[in-house]
Amino acid sequence: MPTYSNFYIVENEDEIQTLLDTYKEQENFCMRADTAIGNVPIKVGGQNGNRVTIFEYMKQIMRKAEEVGTKGVAIIYWNHGKFCPTYETDGCFYLDYRTGQELIVDYIGKGWDGSFLSHGSACHETYVIPWKDILFLDATNRIRYRKQVVSPRQYNEQRIDRINKLVKNGISREIAEKSIPNNYKGINNDYFRQVVEKVVLPMYDRKDLQRHYKEYIPIAQIENGKVLVPEVILPERLKYKEIGEENEER
Repeated sequence: MPTYSNFYIVENEDEIQTLLDTYKEQENFCMRADTAIGNVPIKVGGQNGNRVTIFEYMKQIMRKAEEVGTKGVAIIYWNHGKFCPTYETDGCFYLDYRTGQELIVDYIGKGWDGSFLSHGSACHETYVIPWKDILFLDATNRIRYRKQVVSPRQYNEQRIDRINKLVKNGISREIAEKSIPNNYKGINNDYFRQVVEKVVLPMYDRKDLQRHYKEYIPIAQIENGKVLVPEVILPERLKYKEIGEENEER
């Protein structure tokens, strides 16, 4: 199932073969696992792959899914066989569609990825756009919908924590400190414009999703200046923090 970037979701070897037949020139890509309906991940680690190893990866997913009594899928990412390290992202948007009510946009800046937003552990800006206004949203009027922005003190605390965790995971402190900006500079308007055009408006028009779900959440991540949408998730999979004083994160 194609998404709004170079990600594809496949459930079996026949679908993999169809994908490879369609993209005959593509040799390398990235792979990660999930469950077909977005339940708890089935713990098959992501890896780089090629036209041969993708089939072995799918077999791993199918074996693990059978063990835990669910249906697994492989998410295939055409990116020359290289994962973008999370500390090299240019930020991430978490787009919470509440059908007929509002769109909540959480954003986290350069050096973070969408897992921080979906787990509710960090957030740098939050916007709330009434459903009737979504079609008119753009980079020039977005500030009117902004509900919170991270304070310099909060950002500094988050940055220190982020760097320390990267170092703990084997990234050199020099690289970690260079990757995470010293100060939060806000959303890049061009990235915001790309997300609106490539994700916000197309997902607003997804009547098939809205027939089945009252709420759905695409993740839009910025890698090398491009918008990628690795997944669309359902809210029951997530943990939330309430928005309170001093710009606490959701």
